[in-house]
Amino acid sequence: MAKNKLLTFIGKLSAVVLSAGLLIGVLNRFYVNGYYYRDVYSEIDKMYDVPYGIQMVNLGTSHGLASFQYPEDGVTRYNLALSGEDIYHDFATLKQFADHLAPGCIVALPTSYFSFCMSTEEPSQKRYYAYLDREYLRGFSYETLINAKYLPVLRSGEFIIKDLIKDQELDVGAAMMDEDMEAPESDVEALSSDAFAESAVPVDSSDTAALNDLAQDYALTDQEKLEKNAELVSHAAGRVESWRSGYMTAGRRYIAENTRILTEMVQFCYENGFRPLLVTTPIYKALNDNFSEEELRVCYFDPMREVAQKTGVPYLDLSHDAVLSATPDYYGNSDHMNRYGAAAFYEVYTAYLKTIGYLN
Repeated sequence: MAKNKLLTFIGKLSAVVLSAGLLIGVLNRFYVNGYYYRDVYSEIDKMYDVPYGIQMVNLGTSHGLASFQYPEDGVTRYNLALSGEDIYHDFATLKQFADHLAPGCIVALPTSYFSFCMSTEEPSQKRYYAYLDREYLRGFSYETLINAKYLPVLRSGEFIIKDLIKDQELDVGAAMMDEDMEAPESDVEALSSDAFAESAVPVDSSDTAALNDLAQDYALTDQEKLEKNAELVSHAAGRVESWRSGYMTAGRRYIAENTRILTEMVQFCYENGFRPLLVTTPIYKALNDNFSEEELRVCYFDPMREVAQKTGVPYLDLSHDAVLSATPDYYGNSDHMNRYGAAAFYEVYTAYLKTIGYLN
């Protein structure tokens, strides 16, 4: 009798466990295909399809993500940048996919104004568990591995409810990548970059014929230019205040460590037969104007110059470019280029690669 009760109990318990497992599995599948999970994790889909034999690649933050939009012409190029990427995980991503790069691969290492002030202490975010090997994860934990990679529904909280009732509120800003951003025009007053001329080998973007072609094809009216500039000026003011308080003040203690990591990253490229270069992507003039030269020097340009001097790596600085930084039509917001800006940037970028012998 007791044995039968035990068997009955075990049977019921197994049924409950199986039912719970099936329910969790169904909910997990629903959640990972839902709006909120995709909103956060869809950006890393490209990490599952990284090709082999890459001849040109870039890493970086959302600035690299927005600026490097490669043409399809038979050359294997790939954009490995992620929004909010810090230098540590840039390096981790490079090491993860180093065997995907062809010998002599051109490796662009773009950084943003806040890169050197980003924390070097916080554990890796959940998104990195999805594609990085354990050895590259900072502060690895099995709990995060399960929640991030295998059963994210266990930490879905209110979001799975919102998915169920189709309450979609944008949590991750992706407007900068909007394909419907306004297009560029040509006749814009140049911005002087004399104060930063020593940052890198100069490239004169005004000599690039393709920029003029783009400008003629996608011209804004005078009124549209004024409105676009006003939008960017407004965005820049808020952006600078956020960076100033969140990174450039609180994060200065991380500058030395991030500088060391970037130096090692450059050396890793050389040791593995790749051709690295540092890049500062174009920044709209209103954002530059809101920073003091001292802030940018201490938190950004000094570390960049230190890495360049220590390693001898080429450095392309387009942050204050006379054309690219002064053309509002090229920007989705004050620090991210739109698709027309990306096309203009790419022309200048490839011209620079030719001047340093990276391209024929």
